[in-house]
Order: sequence, then structure tokens, then C-alpha cells
Amino acid sequence: MSAQFLIAASLIVFGLMAGVSFFVAAQVEKAARNAAGAAGAVRMQALVAPLIERAENGEFRFDDVFQGKINNLIGQGPPGQRVINIKIWTADGRQIYPPGTSAEEPGMFEELQQALAGQTVVSRTTVAKHQYSDEETSQSLLEIYGPLVRSADGEVLLAGEIYEESEVLERQIAETRSTSMAGVLLLSVPMLSLLYLVVRKGARLIEQQRRTLRESLRNAIELSVENNRLRLLADNARVEAGKLNERILDQIGADLHDGSVQLLTLVKLRLSDLVTPRSDVSQATRDALNKILDLVGNVLDEVRNLSAGLVLPELEHATIDEALQLATKRYLEITGRETTLIGSAGIDLRIPDLSICLYRFVLEGLMNSYRHASSNSHMVRCSFKRGRLFVAVVDIGQRPVLSSKREVQRVRLGKVSQKRRIRSFGGRMRYFPRRNGSFAIASLPIGNE
Repeated sequence: MSAQFLIAASLIVFGLMAGVSFFVAAQVEKAARNAAGAAGAVRMQALVAPLIERAENGEFRFDDVFQGKINNLIGQGPPGQRVINIKIWTADGRQIYPPGTSAEEPGMFEELQQALAGQTVVSRTTVAKHQYSDEETSQSLLEIYGPLVRSADGEVLLAGEIYEESEVLERQIAETRSTSMAGVLLLSVPMLSLLYLVVRKGARLIEQQRRTLRESLRNAIELSVENNRLRLLADNARVEAGKLNERILDQIGADLHDGSVQLLTLVKLRLSDLVTPRSDVSQATRDALNKILDLVGNVLDEVRNLSAGLVLPELEHATIDEALQLATKRYLEITGRETTLIGSAGIDLRIPDLSICLYRFVLEGLMNSYRHASSNSHMVRCSFKRGRLFVAVVDIGQRPVLSSKREVQRVRLGKVSQKRRIRSFGGRMRYFPRRNGSFAIASLPIGNE
């Protein structure tokens, strides 16, 4: 930036410097030409005009005596400003002096018109206006036109033209141009230097800020990469936690089946032997043992059902659609009521832990609807859109009514467990109570992994 500024500013400033120099030189030349014109006009009026005489017939007389006096004037003046030649023009544009010029060649040009109008005009012989001699065209001379003789009413009768050397004028112009260029140069160089220092400081500040931004960007990228890594680790940990939870439940179910169920089965068999008619056991004792046997049978059935619900060996290689179908089938076995399964995942995805998660979510939702809105119609809907799996458990009819605080706490606990189970796989679960029922929706991301 500083180098570009220096180049651009130098071109602009030095261009302006040259323009100012030429402008000042032009103004000086104009002032010098005006001064030379005034001096030439004074010379014509003071030296040439008194020498002009009229003959008896009223004509102007330019004899040898007049020519001798004019020749004495030629060459006078300071060095570089000497008079080189004098010419006299009539009002009709004829040159009548010096003698020998054709009087039949009248020609009116602008400078002569202005002189006949009473003005003083300064020009150069480098611009052709009329016929010049070889000496006049070989060097750059000043031409000063001015009124020479006037009539009684102020009309210009004769106009004079004086040729002067322009060495002094050209030297003044050259000196003025050099002085102005030097002055502008002396002013522009410090100005450019100060501006360059300011811009250089700004460029260094910008470069420092750029380095700071790059460093900040690099740190932000590193933090982003680290955040992504930690997010992936958290997602993996959450999924692993869900898988571990299902495995723990499976292990609990297996332990119940292999431990408590077997023990209760032995107790039931032993009690069955005791309730058979025996002489050493009274009828009252057998009645009590029958009640205990019925209670043990009920407990055994509940533990066996709980164990079967926790183990779920049939979901080991089941797809999502198969898991949902098993959940509705299990609901039918428990409650004796059928439910409608609408839609499908549309993908052959076999992840045991995910299948178990959806199985428990659907079954829990259906059981909650059955407990608190048994008269409603129940359905399960499944769809896959834009990389996300949506599973909804819906009951339509009347709004569920909870009879006690215990029921409210139980429903709340069920919802919390459902949300945790869905979140463990990176999904979200929302519950919407309506006037004509309710529905719970689980949304799970299903990516390439």
C-alpha cells in the first residue's frame, strides 16, 4: 500500500508541480509582455511620433532625414531589449515605412486592428502575421503594436510596430520556471515524505492487524476442529451410553431369568407338592399354601414377563420396521388391543441398540395411552425425510385424564425415560397433549455412519 501510494502521489504531485510551473511561467511571460508593450508604446510616443511630419498637402513625409533619425533609434536600449526595427502602418492596413515595401498590398490582421483601435498589442515574430524579412524570422523578436498618430478627434491615423530583442524576457521566463519548479519540488518532497510516513505507519498497522486476524482465524479454526472432535466424541459417548443402557437392561433380564425366575419356579414346584392331599397337612394349611402358591405364580409371571421385556432376543438382528412391528405385536399380546402401524422407515437398517430403543419408545407410548386413555384409538406412524427418522405414537379420542398425583408422577417419569432413551442416540422427543388425544414424536438422525 505504501509503495502504491508513493508512486501515485509522486505522479500526481510532480504533474501538478509541472502544471504550476508552466502556469507561473505563462503568467510571468504575460506580465513581461505587457510591460514590454507598455515600454514600447512609450518609446513610440516619445521617440518615433515626434519625428513624423506632414507635407504641405497634408501627407505624411518619410524622407531621408526621417529615415536617418529612425536609423539612429535602431539598436538603442539595454542589452537584450534593443530596438531591431520600426514599421509604420496606415489606417487602411498599408505599410508605409520602411520604404521599398509595396504599398499596393494592404492587409488587415488582428494585431493591427487592435493598434488602430487605440490598444497596445504584444506578439512574436514566430507567429506569421504579415511579410517578414529573413533577419526578423531568424530570431524570436517581440512585436509591439500601438497607436502612433491620432487625429484631432482621437482617430488613429498611423500605427507603429517596434521589433525588440526578447532575450531578457526569455531569460526571465526560464528563471521563473526554474524557480517555481524548484520551489514546488522543495515543498512537495517533504510533503510526500510526511504522507509516505503516515501511510507507511498505517500500512504497518494494517499488516499487524492482518497478522492478528490470521492468528485469530487460525485459533478459531483449531478451536472449531477441537469442538467438532469433542462433539463427535460426545455423540459417540452418548450412543455408547445408550447401547450400554440397553445391554445392562438385557443383562438384568438375563439375571432375573436365570436367578429369580428359576428360584421362584422351584418354590412354586415345592408348594405344589405341599398342597397335594396329605395326612400330615391340615385343610387350613393347604388353603393357606394354595394362596401362597397363587401369589408365587403371579409374581413368577410378572418377573418372567419383565425378564422377557428386558432381554428382547428377537431384536438382535431386526430392522427398524421389524422392531416397530414387534412393538405393536407385543402391545396386542399384553392388552389384547390392536393398533395400526402407518408408513415405514424405507431403509434396511439393522442396529440392535437402535431397534431396541425404538421398540421401547413405541411400547412405552402405547402402554401410557392404554393406561390413561384406553377408550382412544391408537396408532404408530413412521417416516424417513432428509436424513431423519420420525416415529410418532398417537391416540385419538378423548384427552387423557390422570386420576392421581402418583399417576402424574409415573407419566412424567415415563416421558423422562423416553426422552433420555431417544437423546442417547442423538435424537429429540416431544410430547403434544391435544383436546382429542395426544401424540409423542421421536426424531432421530440417520446418517451415513
